[in-house]
This record gives sequence, structure tokens and C-alpha cells, in this order.
Amino acid sequence: MLLNGKNRKTITKIGSTAALGYLAYRGYQMWQQNKGRATVTQSDFQPAGETEETYSRTVLRTMIAAAASDGMIDEAERRTIGQESGTDPETAAWLAAEYRLPASIEDIAASVGNDEALAAEAYLAARLVCADLSRKETVFLSRLSQALELDDNLVENLERQLGF
Repeated sequence: MLLNGKNRKTITKIGSTAALGYLAYRGYQMWQQNKGRATVTQSDFQPAGETEETYSRTVLRTMIAAAASDGMIDEAERRTIGQESGTDPETAAWLAAEYRLPASIEDIAASVGNDEALAAEAYLAARLVCADLSRKETVFLSRLSQALELDDNLVENLERQLGF
């Protein structure tokens, strides 16, 4: 499932963490196959229970940090993030706090830890928010991929999933 500009808009409208997870899985799987490694299962990219909320919040924190990396979170970026987040009051309050003080790349990397699936999805989510790259966003994505210890070829496969 490769996305072109039209399809990126569709995924943005759908606002599905599951869709991001699937795209991250496909990019990761292709990278593993190219390296001749055993492939991961799709269930590795689908957290369950309490882990799911932590996982989702890490992805959202990454999206907010990416959106803020150029000094301003514009309305299109807020919509993209909002479509991933849900609308309950607790989440809205949490988002407001994150918008006021976005996470640092170091905080994101600490939240991700050694979870390669989460690292791939967090990077992909950041790239989705930074659709039209400014110089500052390019620097942010480069620093993020380094902090998450993502292989350059994996990053290319992930971006290819979004049609970049």
C-alpha cells in the first residue's frame, strides 16, 4: 500500500493509528527482507491493553514535536494530530499540555526505548505531519531517526510507504 499525495490526504482524513501501524509494519518488513532478516509479524506493530495507550501517546507526542519543530503548529498539522487522537476531555487536556510544551527528541527516544516497531511508527507519524518539509523539519526528522537508531534504509522504506 503505497501512498501518493491523494492517498496521504485520505489517511489524514481517516486518522487511523492502525493505518499508520500497518504502513510502519510494511516499511519495516520490506527493510528486513532486503537485509535478509527474519520478518516480524504484524502483531508486533499492534500493541494491546495498557501498552496501547502508552504507545498511542508516544506517537502523538512525536507528531506534536514534529509539527512544532519549525516553530509553529499550523492548522493542517493540528487537524492531522487531532484525527489521530480522539475527542474525549481527558485526551483534549493532555493534548493542550503537549501543544504548550512539546516533547524533546530525547524524551521521545526515551519513551520508545528499544521498541523497533514503536520507533518505526513514531518516525512515520512525524513524517506524515511534516508533509511539506521545511529546513527545520528536515533537521528534526534526521535527529529523530538518529535518536531512535533507525537505519537509513529503513527510514527510506518508511517514507516510501507514504509516497515520499
